[in-house]
Amino acid sequence: MSAASSAGDETLYPDLKKKVAVITGGHSGLGRAISEALAKAGSKVVIAARSLEKCASLANQIKALGGEAVPIRLDVTDPTSIEEMINQVKDRWGPIDLLVNNAGIQGKIDWIVNYDPTEWDRIMAVLLKGPFLCCRAVLPDMIGRRSGKVVNVAAGVSDERVDYGVAAYYAAKAGLINFTRQCAAETKRYGIYVNAIDPAGLETAMTDQILAVEQSSSEFSGTQTNSGRGLRLRKPEAIVPMVLFLLSTTSNMMTGRLLQASSPDDVQYLQL
Repeated sequence: MSAASSAGDETLYPDLKKKVAVITGGHSGLGRAISEALAKAGSKVVIAARSLEKCASLANQIKALGGEAVPIRLDVTDPTSIEEMINQVKDRWGPIDLLVNNAGIQGKIDWIVNYDPTEWDRIMAVLLKGPFLCCRAVLPDMIGRRSGKVVNVAAGVSDERVDYGVAAYYAAKAGLINFTRQCAAETKRYGIYVNAIDPAGLETAMTDQILAVEQSSSEFSGTQTNSGRGLRLRKPEAIVPMVLFLLSTTSNMMTGRLLQASSPDDVQYLQL
């Protein structure tokens, strides 16, 4: 686990110790940073993504450092895959306490007038349908135990931010923000807390894809607000404290809300 994962120190959030936490897309980028931090906090971490090999690699690293982690292959667009994942977790550790809906794809960058409807559907399936299916699957146990935390990774909510060629991505993320609010309203009576974060620009493979398109295409050159690796981009580990706060009992005063990272030096707490 990286030094930056000190945000997951169990002395800061002792209530996370022994909690069973599922992180979708948990082997890379922000998901990896969250997985490492939760393991350091003493949680039992389920690293779930399409690539079992990459999940296993991170799980082995966590276990070598004394943490608890298990890799599980997961397709968030497939209800059967989600059910199989939940059954594996229950057999090993019991019911799921924490869910981080982090799995994501950038999708093709193209103008709306040229956008392939099949690609649009693929992005919606991963970014919006996926969190719905995962919540739908884990909520019954959470409701039965009157306890649970869900964090959804959203994006692109700033009024001044307009990125070109990624309408499907931001439409799905906007839908996820409103889904968060609806899910929170329906479950708060059961002691379940559902919130979202907007991490803004991060140094991840997804950002690399955007920058690569900018650099190789005259059409999209300079059209992304996160163009270049300036101050807008931060390490994924910088966002981890926001996530751990929402997963801990410290945030029990809030549900259906969004935590928005507006700049590397300024974090705003915004109500939906």
